[in-house]
Amino acid sequence: MNTTLDAWEILQTVVQLGGFAPAAKKLNRSQSTISYAIGRLQERLGVRLFEIHGRRAHLTEAGRVLLADVEPHLAGFHELEQRARAMATGGASDVGLSVDSIFPDDRLFEALAAFSHNFPHVRLRLRQGTFLSADSEFSLHNAQICVTGLVSREILVKPILVIGMIAVARRGHPLLSIRRRLSRSDLMQHTLVTIESAASGSLKQQPRLPAQRILPVSTIDSAISAVRSGLCFGWLPKYRIQSEIERGDFVALPLPAGKTREVRLNLVCRDLSMSNSETNALAELLGRSQEPEVI
Repeated sequence: MNTTLDAWEILQTVVQLGGFAPAAKKLNRSQSTISYAIGRLQERLGVRLFEIHGRRAHLTEAGRVLLADVEPHLAGFHELEQRARAMATGGASDVGLSVDSIFPDDRLFEALAAFSHNFPHVRLRLRQGTFLSADSEFSLHNAQICVTGLVSREILVKPILVIGMIAVARRGHPLLSIRRRLSRSDLMQHTLVTIESAASGSLKQQPRLPAQRILPVSTIDSAISAVRSGLCFGWLPKYRIQSEIERGDFVALPLPAGKTREVRLNLVCRDLSMSNSETNALAELLGRSQEPEVI
């Protein structure tokens, strides 16, 4: 004979509260109902789940093993109920978020942790990439929010962060041995690491001179590693290499102009009305109502 989720939930509550009486009070049932449900569960399983010591009920070894196996299913069922209630009231059951990988991870995951705490029933779909296009993320990946540095045709666009990029090379790179401001021809004689991506459907890459010798990579981490190797110079996010600059491992190139650049990240929302509270809350956590910070 099959067991029921209700019986397992009763068992879990008895264990958590240490007895039939407090479980009955929490579940708003009679103590005899709780006792009968546990008895029927043991009968159906054919194993003893509880031992009574004094006034407290303690799991047997078999009860401990079986409850540990069923608890993830109980948690999943409760999450399903929460999601159904949210959907019934017009809330979102999941939220898709696409974020350019240049956005700081600590800020991103702090926002996602706060969101998950406030909306535990909502499933987050996170997609990270380089040169993400909001248009493509909305149409191809069903995102509701996109954080991107590319221009968007969407209406609901809010600047949230300005990231400083700085031209650097590793200490000892030949460009740093030139005792003057670097010229275009100086740069052309050495390899530039450039980040590029076709995530939006067409190739996007960092600005460079047409005839510049380049090493294309697909991630910021790879670009940093390439500069760290001494193979290349490049424009890298200053906040990501601050420690290397302070130690003197990376040195800013003495360019007459253009040694720093800015990447302006925008928060783009798919729905102009932003009617559901879940998507609104995530947009707020990502900085929709704040003035854009420069890092």
